[in-house]
Amino acid sequence: MRRWLAALAVVTLGWAASPGAVPVYDGVGIPDDPYRYLDTTPAASEAQQALQVGHDSSAALSVRTGETGPQFLLDAGAGALKAVRAGFTTVTVTPVATGVAPTQGTLDGVVYRVEATGGVTISATAQGFVFLRAAVMTKPDPVIAHRDTPTSPWTALPTSRPGRDVLSVPFRALGDYVVVRRPGSKPLSAGGLSTTRLLLLAVGVLILLSVTVFALRRPQVDQA
Repeated sequence: MRRWLAALAVVTLGWAASPGAVPVYDGVGIPDDPYRYLDTTPAASEAQQALQVGHDSSAALSVRTGETGPQFLLDAGAGALKAVRAGFTTVTVTPVATGVAPTQGTLDGVVYRVEATGGVTISATAQGFVFLRAAVMTKPDPVIAHRDTPTSPWTALPTSRPGRDVLSVPFRALGDYVVVRRPGSKPLSAGGLSTTRLLLLAVGVLILLSVTVFALRRPQVDQA
């Protein structure tokens, strides 16, 4: 019984002292790359995919940048694209300079430009999503903003958060996408122990020590 109590105390204290889960993308123990910008080494990467497209049909689309995990991911089902003439198109995702800054908040990370060759447009019934990693996750959550051209105004889109630092919007248009921090938002702690967690840890330690000492000092009943 005493051994079980000691083991329980060690496991519980270890869990409480842990600053949080390690962010993973491609498997347990493989953390995300540090966020890459245009001027870092390595720099933010681009990606492209060639696919067949017709007047009312296209192949499935999955374009992701080369980071672990990807800073930009476009995933769309068959039929998301359409063209006047059937043929092949190349969808390219490129990190670009900001240009006109968003008015909805503070720029967070890299602007990604989505382009397609051959006069391709997005189908009104497209089933797909754009995913972006936030450079610095904040509370409240950032949002994704979009503009049709480099000189168009930015529009904040209804944004969901499917991952710890991953944001998502439906894929409805080509153009530029970027993460924007909302006014007054605060960065979330990337690691370490917060004051609240330290207090909880201290209380837990006292409770565990009290229970363990009580159990160890309790007289043993002679089973003989």
